[in-house]
Amino acid sequence: MAIKIITPPIVEPITLEEAKNHLRVDGNDDDILIMSLIKQAREWCEDYQNRKYITQTLELVLDTFPNGNAIVFNSCSPIQKVESIKYYDENRQEYLFDESNYIVDLYGFVNRVVLNRGKHWPTVELQSVNAVRVRIVAGYGDTPDKVPETVKWAMILQMKLLYDDYRPEEKTKLEEARNALLSMNRVIPV
Repeated sequence: MAIKIITPPIVEPITLEEAKNHLRVDGNDDDILIMSLIKQAREWCEDYQNRKYITQTLELVLDTFPNGNAIVFNSCSPIQKVESIKYYDENRQEYLFDESNYIVDLYGFVNRVVLNRGKHWPTVELQSVNAVRVRIVAGYGDTPDKVPETVKWAMILQMKLLYDDYRPEEKTKLEEARNALLSMNRVIPV
């Protein structure tokens, strides 16, 4: 399984001004660096939590349909919507899996696509790799205020770790605090 970013987030959960306040930075000399740190912190926290924070369009790429009745979004919840499920046969012909065949579970802790009763995944011979592509819109929303505060504080701690120099024991405490904040809603794929 792979996740391809189709449309990245257009904003970050933390503004430049917020980041500068928390890092205790005056002036504009480090603005480009701090903007990069914000993005790095978001990406690190998203990867740790297996979640997406700000609205972005992704494509989940699978080699085959699952054995069970659901495609589970273990590393990109929360899902706002599923745009399409496409699959490719051995001749690389593209097909659209009709949305009347499935229900999108947007309410679970980990979102998923579940087959409707009596429906089955297509049984055609699929191409050998990257045969199933699920296009989704993920994230809590388009604005920073939709992102949980625990995530924002974890991002701030990650930025501090990247920006400032700490003694080993201080660094360990910051890492533990960051991980504790992110562990509250962490998705651990099984």
